[in-house]
Amino acid sequence: MLNKQIGSFPDNVLGITEADIDQQIYTATGLSVSDFLALDDHDLETTISGYDQQSSVLMLEFLGNLFYYQYQVSGDKTFLTRAQAFYTRFQQESGTFSMVYFQRMQQA
Repeated sequence: MLNKQIGSFPDNVLGITEADIDQQIYTATGLSVSDFLALDDHDLETTISGYDQQSSVLMLEFLGNLFYYQYQVSGDKTFLTRAQAFYTRFQQESGTFSMVYFQRMQQA
């Protein structure tokens, strides 16, 4: 859902709301968006390690999308840096290549 929201869909034609995103984050983590975004690197690693191998790779992708979305909303480069780190790890651990994620990793 986050990937579609930050994609090339103008004027939110998919009808995705902030509440939908909040619910997705709560479902995946059990935390509110603000609480989740406040987690430090150690706490994020603990969250990731709570999943099996396949699910932890999906969590890396989810985190990349979440932080990139927050960057788009806020313009805060800290979110972009975190997104880039998770996209890099996702591509390394999944063995897949995504041109979209590659382009996001190249942003300054």
